[in-house]
Amino acid sequence: MRFTQAFEITMWDQSTYDDSGDLELGRASVAKNFASGDEEGGGLEGSSSAELLMVGTSAGPAAYTAVERFTGTLGGRDGSFVMVHGASADQTSSPGRIVAAVGDLTGLTGTVLFEHDDEGPRLTLDYDLL
Repeated sequence: MRFTQAFEITMWDQSTYDDSGDLELGRASVAKNFASGDEEGGGLEGSSSAELLMVGTSAGPAAYTAVERFTGTLGGRDGSFVMVHGASADQTSSPGRIVAAVGDLTGLTGTVLFEHDDEGPRLTLDYDLL
């Protein structure tokens, strides 16, 4: 099943851990809220927490990678799953994969695609759930 859904970023706590030279390495703790609408494929209802590792240059952001756990409901089934995603500054979206799932979501597999543009932040989830 596949659907696209908007989400809200509810927390962004960023810090630098290495700023030697012209490159800056940072991390951010991020929280998101997902409120399901009428998405075909069930939609997500719940929240997520993510840890991002980032690199920036004097020209701006260069890349990030994230490990993110969603907890809540997918298609009426309760549980939690973990996504790994990332992108470089030349990409317009951030692709990733579901790497683990528990609860009623055990067995969940699929891909994720995060986008942030004039339409706002959104996630496309393409998944299989046995």
